[in-house]
Amino acid sequence: QRASAGLQIQHCAAAAYRPQFTASATVRSTAALLRDFSALEAAQAQIAVAKSRLQLATLQTQRAEGLYDAGQNVALATVQQAQAGAVQARAEVGGARAAFGVAQAQITADLGPALALLLQHDARLRQSLLNGRELIVDLSLPPGRTLPPAAQVRLQVPGGAHTVSARVIGPAAAASSQLQGLREVLVAPATNGLMPGLSLQASVQSAQAQAGVWLPASAVVWSGGQAVVFVATSTASHALRFTPRKVSTAWPLHGGYVQPGWAALDVVTQGAGLVLTPPPKPHALPTSGGDDD
Repeated sequence: QRASAGLQIQHCAAAAYRPQFTASATVRSTAALLRDFSALEAAQAQIAVAKSRLQLATLQTQRAEGLYDAGQNVALATVQQAQAGAVQARAEVGGARAAFGVAQAQITADLGPALALLLQHDARLRQSLLNGRELIVDLSLPPGRTLPPAAQVRLQVPGGAHTVSARVIGPAAAASSQLQGLREVLVAPATNGLMPGLSLQASVQSAQAQAGVWLPASAVVWSGGQAVVFVATSTASHALRFTPRKVSTAWPLHGGYVQPGWAALDVVTQGAGLVLTPPPKPHALPTSGGDDD
């Protein structure tokens, strides 16, 4: 039966593998970023102008009050007018600061807290994004998936065989409404073939390797709704014994599945269906001859 079915057995050695999965990514336009930072810079300039006016109004008030207290030729109305000007200048400072806070909140709402905080302190990255040398990419994870620690993400450029490495910044402002999965913000260099509006396929790989065994898909058969492989071992009489072992298909890789924590073993990679089907039971042969024999 083994010879007729072409039964093949493969030795699967243990090795180190990095968990990985596929996600979708979208390159974001920098128009909102330009608008938000323009509003932020305008609010910063307005604060500086309001502070200068407050400083001038404060000096004018102090001068008018000093002259009035010294009995100089300064009317009380002039003092009150200077005091009102200082109050108005102080209110303008408060309004400018409020506009600055709104601009910061808008950046956080558009970019997410991680990227917004980074851009406040990283002037080089901010200028690189504004100049178009780097692009913002939204990474939408499959439902139930989370980004592994120190994850490495590569973007598949459409129409090309090369990939682009992207840097993970942190959580995005909102989850994906279509995939209903978590979303992360990435920054990638603006290379050829990568431009705003593109939808890409991304490969997410963990930086930490795990020891395990890779099983080819041809070795996996299904029995009672459970994926199994048949492990081949030699008996004392040098015969082969096939033992079913449950496997997990949660980690697909290169046309097979990685089994974390497994040690090296021999599995049936071709003809496993024959092993799964029990051999026919032997039947007694009918007697030959007549009644007299």
